[in-house]
Amino acid sequence: MDWSEILRDTWQTSLVFISLLAFTRVLGKTQVAQLTFYEYVSGITIGSIAATIAASEQDRVWSHFYDLVLFVLLTFLLSQVTIRSRPLRKLIDGSPTVVIENGRILEQNMRNMRYDLDELTCQLRINGILDPAEVQYAVVETTGDLSVIKKSAYQPATKSDLGIQQPLMQYPVELIMDGEINLENLRQQQLTLDWLTQQLNQKGITSPAQVTYAVIDSKGSFFVSPKIQSAASP
Repeated sequence: MDWSEILRDTWQTSLVFISLLAFTRVLGKTQVAQLTFYEYVSGITIGSIAATIAASEQDRVWSHFYDLVLFVLLTFLLSQVTIRSRPLRKLIDGSPTVVIENGRILEQNMRNMRYDLDELTCQLRINGILDPAEVQYAVVETTGDLSVIKKSAYQPATKSDLGIQQPLMQYPVELIMDGEINLENLRQQQLTLDWLTQQLNQKGITSPAQVTYAVIDSKGSFFVSPKIQSAASP
């Protein structure tokens, strides 16, 4: 391989890398976190086209890149349409399917979606359930996950059931990450650097650089995780 080939491969692969990074941001997090069957196929196709660009001859790069842009654009437009049209969303992504109702396995529903008993029992065990009789409803979601709602007799008692009053939880506010102070979060909480320094000093920490993570947690308390000092070499 000569230098011209190395440079060609470098810019083609860089083009694919940067493009996929940008397109993934455009398409949204569901492409990664909650793949439906359509999104799974879409992701594979985008990856296949990208691989073709990286390995194609120089005179074909922009032709294949147009194919990639067009496919991503169509995927994005279809996602926007399905957000606005429930019938089309059901057509593309499918609908959740009930497979257990009041402890009874619905064989016909399972047969219609080609979902077997071994897979059902596996998913029940993942949800911490050994006996289908404990289940009020089990639903196969469009992502393929099994959502399980136990019968009330098998659900654990909550603090509300026991009459125990709990304070409202708040969203944690990060103040220090990897030794860097988040000044914006401090301002939003109407806190000062002097207050933060005092909190750190009370825990034997003299500098934010010694902190991996500091946060006002969901209970309103100040939590700090100091960095672990590596042992000095002999």
